Amino acid sequence: MSAEDYDALATALDKVVTFAPAGYTNWASIARDGASAAHAQSLDGVKASCRSCHNQYKTKYKKEMRDRPI
Repeated sequence: MSAEDYDALATALDKVVTFAPAGYTNWASIARDGASAAHAQSLDGVKASCRSCHNQYKTKYKKEMRDRPI
C-alpha cells in the first residue's frame, strides 16, 4: 500500500476473495470492493476496504482460523 502499487494491490485483493472462510459472508464482497478501488487507483478506497474487513473479522479470524494455511 505504501508504494501505491495499484496493480499489485488489485492482484492481491482478487486473490483474497478466494480465501473467504465459510461463515464470513461479507469477506469476498469486501475484497472485491478493494480490488475495484485498486483498479480505480483509489488508495482511500483500498484502505476503507481493508479497514472494513479487519473491523468485521479480525477478532473472529484470529480466534477461529489463525492456524489455517493459506
